[in-house]
Amino acid sequence: MESKRTHSSSEAELGTSLPNHVALLVADALENVGPLRHFALADIHASGTFGEIWVALSEKTLAVVNLNGPDGPAVRLVPLGDDVEMEIVLGVGSSRFRIVNAGKLEEELRFSTRQAKRFSKLLHAAQARIKGEEEASVEEGIVKEGDDRLCEKCHRLIPDWADSCPRCLHKRQILWRLLAFAKPYKRFMALGWIGAFVSALLMLVPPRLTRLLIDDVLKEGKGELLWKLIGILAATYALRLFFNFLRLNQLARMSEFITHDLRREAFSHLQKLSLSYYSKKPTGQLISRITHDTDRLWDFITFGMVEVVISIFQIVAIGLILFMEEPVLALLTVAPVPIGLILSYFHVKRMRSVLTRIWAHWSEMTSVLSDVIPGVRVVKAFKQEDREIGKFTHKSQVVVDDAEVLHKEWTSYWPRLTFLLNLGTLAIWAYAGPKILGGTFSLGTFVMFLGYVWMFYGPIEHLGMMNRMFQRAITSGHRVFSILDTPPTIYTKPTSQKRKTLKGTIGFQGVSFSYDGVKRVLQDVTFSVGAGEVVGLAGPSGGGKTTTVNLICRFYDPVDGRILIDGVDLRDWDLHELRSHIGVVLQEPYLFRGSVAENIAYGNPDATVEEIIEAARVANAHDFIVGFPDGYDTLVGERGQTVSGGERQRLSIARALLNNPKILILDEATSSVDSKTEMKIQEAIDRLVEGRTTIAIAHRLSTLRKANRLVILDKGKLVEQGSHEELMKKDGMYAGLHKTQTELNALFAI
Repeated sequence: MESKRTHSSSEAELGTSLPNHVALLVADALENVGPLRHFALADIHASGTFGEIWVALSEKTLAVVNLNGPDGPAVRLVPLGDDVEMEIVLGVGSSRFRIVNAGKLEEELRFSTRQAKRFSKLLHAAQARIKGEEEASVEEGIVKEGDDRLCEKCHRLIPDWADSCPRCLHKRQILWRLLAFAKPYKRFMALGWIGAFVSALLMLVPPRLTRLLIDDVLKEGKGELLWKLIGILAATYALRLFFNFLRLNQLARMSEFITHDLRREAFSHLQKLSLSYYSKKPTGQLISRITHDTDRLWDFITFGMVEVVISIFQIVAIGLILFMEEPVLALLTVAPVPIGLILSYFHVKRMRSVLTRIWAHWSEMTSVLSDVIPGVRVVKAFKQEDREIGKFTHKSQVVVDDAEVLHKEWTSYWPRLTFLLNLGTLAIWAYAGPKILGGTFSLGTFVMFLGYVWMFYGPIEHLGMMNRMFQRAITSGHRVFSILDTPPTIYTKPTSQKRKTLKGTIGFQGVSFSYDGVKRVLQDVTFSVGAGEVVGLAGPSGGGKTTTVNLICRFYDPVDGRILIDGVDLRDWDLHELRSHIGVVLQEPYLFRGSVAENIAYGNPDATVEEIIEAARVANAHDFIVGFPDGYDTLVGERGQTVSGGERQRLSIARALLNNPKILILDEATSSVDSKTEMKIQEAIDRLVEGRTTIAIAHRLSTLRKANRLVILDKGKLVEQGSHEELMKKDGMYAGLHKTQTELNALFAI
C-alpha cells in the first residue's frame, strides 16, 4: 500500500520540473549541477508493483535516483561517454529503459505507457549529448536539421514504424486528410471543380434574362429581342448541363480512386499491426470500417464537399447581387439566416453524438455476423440458431432505435429551417407587392429578385440537408483514420539486419512476457536450441508453450530478457526477412478460399507446379489430392471446410515445406486426428524436420520421443529440460505427466 501512495504523490509532482526532493539528491551527488530539464520516472518495479525511480540528465552525467532502495534513497551516476549506450525496449503494458556501459548492463528500468513520452525525450537528449550535439537540437524531442527521420512540419523524430509523422496527422482535420489522398488525382479534381464553379456561375444568368424578357420584351414590346434572349437562355441551360456532367463524372471517378486508396492503406496498415491489436478489436468492427465507412466517404467526396463549397459560393455571390439591386429586400431576405445558423449549430452537435453511437452499434451488429457465420457448425451442433437470431435481432434493433433518433432529429430540423426561410419569402411579397401594384417597382426586377431569393435560400436549405452527410462522413473518416493512426508495436527498425541465410540457433535469455502487463505468462525463461536440433515443449495447459513459439515468430516482444536467432536479438532482425526463415504448422491449420495448389504455394507464390507436387508428396498429401475431381485445381471452401482435418493438416505441412524454412514451429500438429492419419502426418513431419531447427509442442508426449531435448514449462516457468530418458530418471513433472498419459491410454484401450 505504501508503494502505491508514493507513486501517486510522485505522479502529482511530475510537471515541467524535477520534484525538489529528487533534484536535491541529484545536486548533492553531483555537487554542482544546473537546471535538469530532461528527466523521467520509472514507475514499475521488476516485481510488477509500483515504484519510484527517477532518471535525470545533467550536462555530462545520467543520474538514477531510487527512492525505495533497501537502505533508503540512493543515487547512481552514469558518466556519459562513447561506451555508454541507451535504448527503449517497447513492451505490452510497460516498457524498459536500458543503460549499457562498455557492453555491461548498468540499469534496466521499467515504466508505464504514461511515462513513455518523457523517456523518449530523455533518450534523444542523452544520445545527442554523447555525440556532442547542441542542446537546441534535442529540446523537447526535436532533432537536428538534415536527419532523414525528421518531420518537416513539427521538426520531431518520426517513429520507426511510421511513414509519416503521427503527431501531425492526429492534429490535421479529417477533411484535409481526405484532400491529401486526392493529390494523385489533381486532374480529376481540377476538371470537377471547374465544372462545379462554371455551372454555379451560369445559374446566375437566367434571372437577369427573365427580367429582360419581362421588362424589355413583354412590357415594352421589343419583339426582335425575344428569340435572341430565348437562344441565350437555351445556350445557358445546355452549358449548365454539360458542366454539371463534367463535375459529376470527374468527381465520381476521383472519389472511387480515393476510397480505393483509403481501403488499401487501411488494409495495408492492418497487416502491420500486431496480434494484440486484433485481440482488442472485433473482426466485424474492422470489416465495417474498411468497407462501410469508406463507402460513405465516397458519397461525401463525390457530392458533399463540392456541394458545400458551391452552396457557400452561391450564398455569397447572390447576397452581393441582392444588396446591389435592392438593399431593403436583401435585408428582409437575410433576416431569417442568423436564427437558421443557431438551429444548425445545435443540430450538428446532436447529429454528431447520435452518429457516433450508431456506428458503434453497427460494428457490434457486424461482429455478430463475423462470429456466427464462421462458427455456423458449432451453432447448429448445439441447436443455438434461435439464440443467435435473437442476439442479431437485438443488435439490429439497437441500430434501428438509434436511427429513429437520428431521423427524428434531421427530419424535424428540415421543416423548421424551411419555415424560417418561407417567412423571409412572405416578407418580400408583403413589401414588394404593394409597390408593384402602385407602379413604383418593376415587375421584371421583382421576378428577377424573387428568382435570386429562391437561389439564395436553396443553398441554405441544402447546407442544412448536408449536415447529415457531413457528420456521417466525419464520423466514418475518423473511424478509418483511427486505424491508420494506430502505431504497430511490432515493426522493423531502420537499422535492422537482413540475412538471406541463417544457421537456425535460438536462445532465450531471461525471457518474461505478459499479455496484459500484469500477469506474467512467462517468467525468466532461459534455454537454447542448436542449429538442426529438435526440441519439444511440454507441460500442463497454460504453462506458456504457445506463448513461447509466438515470441519466436515475433508476434509479440518479451517485456524482459532477449530472444536471439543466430546470436542476434529478434528486435534487430528485419521482420519480413525473419519470418521468411520460419515455418509454422498449427494445431488448427487455416486454409484460404482458393485452389489446393494456391494454398500449398501461399508462402511461396512463385513456386512451380513441380515444386508444389513435390512438397505435397513429402507431406503425404499427393495421393488424396489427385483423388479430388479437379486434383490440385480443386477449390477448398472458406477456412478449408470442404476437406477433412487430417487433409488440412497435411496441406499445411506441404505449405510449410514449400517455404523451405530453416526454423520450424509445430504446434500440436497431430492432436486432433485418428491414429492412421496421425501416422501419415508423423511420417511427413519426420521428413519435414530434417536439417531444420524444430520447436514442437505436443500434449501427446509419445510424439516427442524423437526430440533431442525436451523443455518442460509450468505456470510460465522452465521447470525441467533434458532428453526423454533423462527426465524419466528424474521422476519429476515430465515423468508424472508421462505416467498419467500412459495409464489413460491403457484405460481407453480396454
